Amino acid sequence: MHSRGITMSALMGFYETIGRLLSRKQVRDIEKSLAGAGIMIAPESFIGFFLVICTLISALAFFVMLSDSTVPRFLYAVFGLGFVLPEFAYVLLTLIIAFAAVFISFGLLIWVWVALQSEARKTAVETVLPDFLSLMAGNVRSGMTTDQAMWYAAKPEFGLFSIEVKKVVKNAFSGEPIEKSLDRLDMRFNSRVLHRTILLMKQALATGGEVAEILEETAEDAREIRIHKQDIAATLIVYIIFLVFAATIGAPFLFSVATNLIGVLAMAFSYIPSGGVDTGSMPVSFFVMPRAPAISMSEFYWFSIALVFITSAMSSMLLGVVQGGSKTQGLKYFPFMLIVSYVIYFIVGSFLSSMFSSMLF
Repeated sequence: MHSRGITMSALMGFYETIGRLLSRKQVRDIEKSLAGAGIMIAPESFIGFFLVICTLISALAFFVMLSDSTVPRFLYAVFGLGFVLPEFAYVLLTLIIAFAAVFISFGLLIWVWVALQSEARKTAVETVLPDFLSLMAGNVRSGMTTDQAMWYAAKPEFGLFSIEVKKVVKNAFSGEPIEKSLDRLDMRFNSRVLHRTILLMKQALATGGEVAEILEETAEDAREIRIHKQDIAATLIVYIIFLVFAATIGAPFLFSVATNLIGVLAMAFSYIPSGGVDTGSMPVSFFVMPRAPAISMSEFYWFSIALVFITSAMSSMLLGVVQGGSKTQGLKYFPFMLIVSYVIYFIVGSFLSSMFSSMLF
């Protein structure tokens, strides 16, 4: 058991050494994001672990890409290469692409998870903050100190926020300055409302102001903000429905129709003789020869697949802004919107393909 603890300590030290490659400002930003999501881990260790995992997965992706015969064609298509790369250059390019793809994908997944956790904690604290401040104000008026008022106001029905409050108040009971405990509480939640409340409390404590009165006014402001957000979301419900419909049904439907239309036109023009058609006695200037689509069905297919993905991502973030005032709140709708969009796209494409094939043949 002791040797296991030593091994874990050495491993965490190794991760911290790698994490120190970043600047101090970047480390502090990451620490703030992790704390807002409720993740209590050294930011250097987190960064080092992330880089090690990305390197290992990139190595695996690199060998998979080398053994896949479709990768060279993909690389030539992406970079517009009309010639065969030397073996060394191809291996190096594959390695760079593998690491970049894994790093970006893995980084985005972690960022989305941290953002959703932070947003959930923010919503939880802003929901119960007005009632907590009202109770705390009543405790202060009864003669309690600030830390005692916070401790007795942290009722179990406040859930996560009461747990975090009691954690920081314990430090204040053990001799830590109350201002530092409040800063610690502020760092645990990425909430502007809580941040402004703590700033007002610290100013009142520093200047000897009426803490209870400030707490009551802040609680009333927090309630009004929450009510205004609910009213705005209810007012914009029609826009939300239109946005969801356009992103999950309208756009995939149109992309699928356009993809199949390009395929049908390309097939139709393939039956036209290469020498064109006989215009007879009609002057050439009055006859315009139609041309086949400049883009192939395969190219537009991949373009539409990527655009459906981008449309779902942007629409989900816009939905979060309209509904809750934050784009990260909309990320939780992204998987649902993406799945529905692709289902609509492929169902419409399958139906149109079968219909056009029966008409042409």
